This record gives sequence, C-alpha cells and structure tokens, in this order.
Amino acid sequence: MPLLTPYDDDGTVVASQLLLVAALVAIAVATAVLIYRIVFPRVLSHPWTMPAKGTPRRAIEETTTVVFAGSFNPPHRGHLSMIRYLSERYGRVICCIGVNPNKTYDVTPQTRSQILRKMLGGSDDGNGTGCKNVQVEVVEGYIWRYARTQNATLFFRGIRTWAADGPEERHLQILNTWGPLLYGPLVWPLRTIFLEGDPRYLDVSSTVVRQICAEMKEAKERRRSASVGGERLLRLIPPSVIESVVEAYG
Repeated sequence: MPLLTPYDDDGTVVASQLLLVAALVAIAVATAVLIYRIVFPRVLSHPWTMPAKGTPRRAIEETTTVVFAGSFNPPHRGHLSMIRYLSERYGRVICCIGVNPNKTYDVTPQTRSQILRKMLGGSDDGNGTGCKNVQVEVVEGYIWRYARTQNATLFFRGIRTWAADGPEERHLQILNTWGPLLYGPLVWPLRTIFLEGDPRYLDVSSTVVRQICAEMKEAKERRRSASVGGERLLRLIPPSVIESVVEAYG
C-alpha cells in the first residue's frame, strides 16, 4: 500500500484529523494542568527553604525574575520578611502595587510605593531589608501583562496562612490563571505561588497599622500623648518609615 502524502486526498483528510486530535489532546492536557493548579495551589510554608548554593537550580533562580504583588496598604514587617527571602533566592524581584484608574484611594498607590521603597532602602539591621535587587512598581491594568513585559516567570502572593486567606485569594488565583488565555496576551499563565508568613508576624497586618495610626491621630487631636501608639508601630513597621506611615494614614 503506497504511503499517503499531503497531496493525496485521503492523506490530507487523515493528516487534518490527526492534527485536530493532537490539538484537542493538547488543549485537554493544558486545561487539566491549570485546573490542578487551582485545586491544589502551591503554598510555601515557613520556614522557607531555597536550593543550596552551587546547585544548577540555584544558578537558574539567581537569574530569574519574579513578581510579588500586593496592596501594601501600608507595607509592614511581615511583607519585608517575605521580600527579603525572595531577594535572597531570586535574581530580580518586582513588588507590584496594582491601581484601578476608576477607583479613589485614601492613600494612593504612589504614596504606598514611596513608603515601600523607603523601607527597602534601609540596612539589614531591622530598619529595612537592604535589598539591592528589588524594585517597586505601580501597575495599571492586569499585573500578569506587566509581568510578561519584564520576563517574569513566577507570580508570588503573600498570605498569613492558606486556611485564613485561601478563600479570598482563590478568585485572584483563578483570574491570574485564566486571564491571559481569555483577555490576552495569549500566553501560558505564570505559576502563582503563595508565601505563608513568618509566624512571628501573624498578628501583624496592614489593618492593624491603619488602626493604630487612626488612634494616634485621635489622641493628637485631643491633645493626648501618642507615644504609646508609636511604640506599638515599632513592632509592626521599621522606624525609618514611621513618620511617613503616620503622615499618610493618620
């Protein structure tokens, strides 16, 4: 029996059918992988680990760009511990603050980015991270699109624990997973990795920082001492940015 060629009528039909089957199989496999990512998210628990120096994997990660997205409203020591870890593990870290041009913010993303940059500019003595390979960007639109322009390969989100924040994070994970396929650019979605916080900072949150700043403002208006609030803030944020945070959120 002669071999079928692309020029044979029957061969053209067979080849088309094979290509269709291959395409359907590829779509099914890709869909299964993405569903698996959503159902079984990758969560890094503390203590965080990293490949040993000198290993091939570590060498690859030292040239890798990752995105760490958050509202940082405001940033605190819990955020800084995560950023320090990512900075030590990867070659380049981009902290992204998303902005919706149709939304009005009590504290603008630009102000939050300035506070975070000031935190990152500190030394490694507890007043900041001293990270040289971390940049802070305010991003309008879908962050995954920006991440692609920066050749990022991983997308990180900071959480307290998956049990506490997982349900709320799930819809963002779905958006980051399916968004590139539905809204473009049509590229394979970045893997989302959830970074559980250091247990030392589980009681630290942006909400608590804002509440203390509001109490300090009220105490000042009533001409009471706000020093107690300042001492509480020292546990939550580095001293280098206390003035900036109180000014923005007080």
